[in-house]
Amino acid sequence: MTKNYVYSIIKPDYSSLGYVIATANVDDKHDRSAPSDFHWKILKCRMVIFSHPSILASPDKSDVKKVHIIFSRRGDDFDCINSLFLKFSLVQEGLIRNVDNDTYKMCFFYTMAAKLAPAWNLLSCSYFVNKRDFLTRIGPQEGVQCFCSVNNDTIMLELKPVKINLLRSDNKFYPGECIRVLPSLNKANIEEFYESLPKMGDFKNFKDMRRHWKNIHGYRLPEEERPYYAVRFWRGEPLTYPDICLTRTFPIITPVPKASEECILKNFINCLKTKMPLILGLPIDINETESQMIHKNVKDTQAISLCTPTQN
Repeated sequence: MTKNYVYSIIKPDYSSLGYVIATANVDDKHDRSAPSDFHWKILKCRMVIFSHPSILASPDKSDVKKVHIIFSRRGDDFDCINSLFLKFSLVQEGLIRNVDNDTYKMCFFYTMAAKLAPAWNLLSCSYFVNKRDFLTRIGPQEGVQCFCSVNNDTIMLELKPVKINLLRSDNKFYPGECIRVLPSLNKANIEEFYESLPKMGDFKNFKDMRRHWKNIHGYRLPEEERPYYAVRFWRGEPLTYPDICLTRTFPIITPVPKASEECILKNFINCLKTKMPLILGLPIDINETESQMIHKNVKDTQAISLCTPTQN
């Protein structure tokens, strides 16, 4: 039995909101931090999020060009969106649509994760790791497991304070080894080791690589350059990853002492209020509700693999 803490966030009435799907112009790619069409779409989405304080947005999960955007019909939000479309080479697809729970949840969670970084960094689909330098820290680190749901009036955040151990190793990965990549923890295979960034790759220098991880994932790589690996996924060409963004196995997730739970939760919620003070033009309103006792047929100490969907 585990205890999750539930927080409710008041959401606007859907009748006051509009929803559009935008398509990124991949012919306009000119930023080396976004080498592929997929990365270009994500970069455009994040640029929209950080250019307007109250818009919610999310890249499409399957289409390489589409971005979902929710805005308030009141005020000048739609005019601002049109200006951003021109600025960022985005094209509206179809008419303004009605918002539903699934779209709202998707856009809220992605926007929240983008704005919480690098103070809280998304790992897999439901964990946040504390501290901007978490990639170089050794041992268990403070984190939060976060599940999001939407009902008629509110967004519900179900939070569980945890310790997250990324299980670092000083041993090099070997060619053909199956590993996991951050932040998704998807499977990939090691192809080659590089002491320095390969000259024929997507990034010209370490500065480009650091900008890529900041702009696409919100992660802050250390200032000192580290070795790299070429990794191959189940499809596509090999990609170059810094060694600290690879792990041999899933992180180990463990509970924290009850005395530490309140401090971790307070840190997370206060950061959310600071980084995301407005939601669609309205001040964020977060309230703790009754905590829930969740019965699960798994041990308290477990690998993240038990709750993370990944590629086979």
